[in-house]
Amino acid sequence: PSAAQAPEESRVTLNTEDGWALSARWLPPAGDAPVVVMVHTQKSDLTEWEPWMKQMKRYGFGYLAFDLRGHGNSFVMPDGSTTTWRAFSVSGSDNEYNKMLRDVDAALAFLSTNSIAGERTVIAGSVLGANLAIKAAAIHTGVAMVIAISPALNVNDVLTVNPLRVYGRRPLLMIGGADKAKQYKELQLLNDIARMSCGKENVTVIVEARGIGPDLVTKYNARRVMDWIKHPRLPKVVDRGAPPEAAEPGADEQEAGP
Repeated sequence: PSAAQAPEESRVTLNTEDGWALSARWLPPAGDAPVVVMVHTQKSDLTEWEPWMKQMKRYGFGYLAFDLRGHGNSFVMPDGSTTTWRAFSVSGSDNEYNKMLRDVDAALAFLSTNSIAGERTVIAGSVLGANLAIKAAAIHTGVAMVIAISPALNVNDVLTVNPLRVYGRRPLLMIGGADKAKQYKELQLLNDIARMSCGKENVTVIVEARGIGPDLVTKYNARRVMDWIKHPRLPKVVDRGAPPEAAEPGADEQEAGP
């Protein structure tokens, strides 16, 4: 679109099912381009995605980046008091970190009210956000694809293995750094699980020399990620050693074709 027609970013509020009001930045897509929901890591905020935002606008993609509950400008609890992530328990299947799945739900509901269907929706997450993205997509099966940056087996009791097993045959991009031994081993394990569950053609991995989480969100890999969103599946492997199929006896050579 021309500069005069290009959508502009605005500040919006996402309302969760359990009463949190989340601060967010919303850029509508150009035409029928995809929209990326961006879920930051623990102890961070939505600004970690800024290196990608300018590239997304250039591609015509939309984005919805928001501060998770207790992070950034999302600090007002449902009862009107304020808090931060420092007060959250890091253990328990129903702790605030697992309840952040409702924050992602609120983002998807916002897109739905703005006529953005699931097949145009990409969820991108970093560390805790990566685990939440995988878990949310396992529940919302209409979501097109997920970008998981430094996903882990367990982040504050937000788990990924079982959600990956039911994720289904949809595109998945995982990005990790090779310099963090534990995180890199977990990335390899999750890659193996994903390839079995989602199909090899649906799983792509980008390994950077160093970095974890927000450090891997850079202007240098943004273009690779944008290109992946446009072409997320690997081409099918062709067995070059297989003999050509023989034409049926008596078949006309012209009809058989190449």
